[in-house]
Amino acid sequence: MTGLLQGTPSGRMAAGRQIRVLILNATDKLDRTLFRVKKGFELRFKLGPSLAALPVEILTNYPEAGQPFQRHQFRPLSWHTGGHNEGDGGDKHCSLHLKRAGSFQFYYTCSGERGGCGAVVVDPELHGRRDNEIISLDAIAMQTLLAKCLGPLNEWEKQLHVAKETGYNMIHLTPLQPLGSSRSCYSLADQLEISPAFAPSGGGNWQGENGWKAVGSIVEKMRKEWGVLTVTDVVYNHTAANSEWLKDTPECAYNLVNSPHLRPSWLLDRAIWHFGLAVAEGAYADRGLPSKISSDEHLQALRKILDETIFPPLKLWMFFQVDVNATLKRFKDLLNKEGVAAKSSGSPNDLVIVQDPRFQRLTSSVSLVKARQVYGNISKEEAVSRFEQHLSELNKGKRQETASHQAQAVNCILGTVAYERLA
Repeated sequence: MTGLLQGTPSGRMAAGRQIRVLILNATDKLDRTLFRVKKGFELRFKLGPSLAALPVEILTNYPEAGQPFQRHQFRPLSWHTGGHNEGDGGDKHCSLHLKRAGSFQFYYTCSGERGGCGAVVVDPELHGRRDNEIISLDAIAMQTLLAKCLGPLNEWEKQLHVAKETGYNMIHLTPLQPLGSSRSCYSLADQLEISPAFAPSGGGNWQGENGWKAVGSIVEKMRKEWGVLTVTDVVYNHTAANSEWLKDTPECAYNLVNSPHLRPSWLLDRAIWHFGLAVAEGAYADRGLPSKISSDEHLQALRKILDETIFPPLKLWMFFQVDVNATLKRFKDLLNKEGVAAKSSGSPNDLVIVQDPRFQRLTSSVSLVKARQVYGNISKEEAVSRFEQHLSELNKGKRQETASHQAQAVNCILGTVAYERLA
């Protein structure tokens, strides 16, 4: 939700400076509201009745003049008065002179304890044809163009001119770097280079700095001559599978070593991949699933084979379950050593499966110390029996949860196949 800040009455506003006031109250939930202020405005924090008489300190990560922005570095603001009736504190405030665009946070403390918090966005200044022509964010009419469809750079102008003539004042270009083998606009093979697809048809030294400068020349021409601004995406986290950088630093990608939680997903993915190859070879034609899927009957055959043949052998539920026999043995050893608890405390509902971070089969656990407390004041045999029953119920729940995920996976597969083959 975007919030509005109070404008200071003109009689109290310094010449040439806009002031906005944010009044803080103890019960306000400011973290749910985003406040927007224009660059160059002064933002004043004042205390409402619920905080006015308390020792309040306001802190922000908006940096001091000349200092770099550090998102997690907060500094306290000083209190000031406006010079009118300073004794009563009625005009007591903290000020921020907003000369830097961006998203900034603030919070206050009361007697050293953290109170409410919020965020302020300082709108950037977007310059049009002339440097003194400011385009408001609310006045932007933007069109997105797929950069990979624009062709050589010397052909861009005639294509981009269409957007200008149809009234757009900003063009959004998808990333300009070389794309990976998938050709997805955001799957980059090299985050530092410019795509060779934009090389002018006449040839020349295009790669590296020369290519970026050539793009920059077009961008500046669009702004100064057409009044059209340009924006593009900065993509750091989406790297193509065939990226040379990824081959040199494989630890930077998801794998089963640095992301063991993906073991079940990897196994499922491999099974589906091999199944797809088999379908393409006609291995399931005798079960109503030909290599060329063209009817709803084929989709139903696909569902049946996935549910009955492909998924069951994977036993994915075991990655989330406990080994009942091994757990019971350890529980018996604990009771033999320390005995049954003299008094029962807690509920069986407190005994939950703790996921094994390595995501191996049947290696999750349940707290035996807590189990001893829950099943206290009964015989050892009864405690073991009740714990065994509870473990079985926990495993059953994990199996049902896994089955629901598998059912959703089947629905997603069928939905994609129906869209690609039948639509």
